[in-house]
Amino acid sequence: MSKVNENLMAAFAGESQANRKYLAFAAQAEKEGKTNAAKMFKAAAEAETIHAMNEFKMAGNVNSTEENLKAAIEGESYETES
Repeated sequence: MSKVNENLMAAFAGESQANRKYLAFAAQAEKEGKTNAAKMFKAAAEAETIHAMNEFKMAGNVNSTEENLKAAIEGESYETES
């Protein structure tokens, strides 16, 4: 893997984690009745999703549907086997 792809995948991981973190924060804000804060966290999460998707695509990880299905199956199989 090239250094550029390594950097893109590291950025993808960071953006993905930030997305999930902001969604967790949004859920907590909703639980506390703080709807404006929840909306802000959801908007931030969506921005992180856009960043992550762009990095993932730029790294060459989105291919034909057939290839994507194979990659998804491999990933899920790995998770169940480990």
